[in-house]
Amino acid sequence: MQSESESLLGDSTVLVGIDDTDTKDSEHGTGKISRLLGAHLSERLPDLEWTGCVRQQLLIDPRVPYTTHNSSATLLCEAPPTMDRREVVEPAIDFLEANAADGSDPGLCVGRRADVADAVREFGVVADERLLETREAYELARASDLFLAACGGTGEGVIGALAGVGRTASGECGRFIEYGKIRSYAGTEPVERLRSDGIDVVTSEGTEVESGTLATAGWVRPLLRDGSPVLEVEARGNGRYRATNADG
Repeated sequence: MQSESESLLGDSTVLVGIDDTDTKDSEHGTGKISRLLGAHLSERLPDLEWTGCVRQQLLIDPRVPYTTHNSSATLLCEAPPTMDRREVVEPAIDFLEANAADGSDPGLCVGRRADVADAVREFGVVADERLLETREAYELARASDLFLAACGGTGEGVIGALAGVGRTASGECGRFIEYGKIRSYAGTEPVERLRSDGIDVVTSEGTEVESGTLATAGWVRPLLRDGSPVLEVEARGNGRYRATNADG
């Protein structure tokens, strides 16, 4: 388990970005597919440690053919330096080709954080501000030695896959949809439990919260900040807190 305040992002961290794996009628959204993919890679690659998934919000625009919220997902994985990228790419492609929804346009991006150039990070930043093209994505991926490929359909998902990797590599964008025990929290939880699970708890002013109770409503989604899971909360009096993003 990661200790409190320990960054999940090092230069050798393997980032696996996916997007456009679903349709309006599919059973699973991209977030769920990313979590299934993380479990799949962990099973196939014993030397790889999947540490979490981060949701990244992209541009909301009627010209973008997204399903509901136009968000991509990026897996964070630790792997030995000797692990060849193809060891991750091949099972990931197989999984997406078998599990992405019929009619979807999935894209896949894989690379170590050290290879995510500033231009790719900037691509991720502007991905929620303006329309981007697959041509731009492929050119940037080649220049940064990142793997980027379509895994079905039109392959439009390569844009979100690369953008998700760029945004996640910054360590300052997105929110965790999988990390540690976040899906097991229910009702009211001690702040100390979240902290012991590696989640920093802070107020919107940045003040660290060390004790008290958190009303979870069964939904805890820390933000990715400074490479770590951070849950921003608001005080409700008498040592009680509520996450500021509790309403989604």
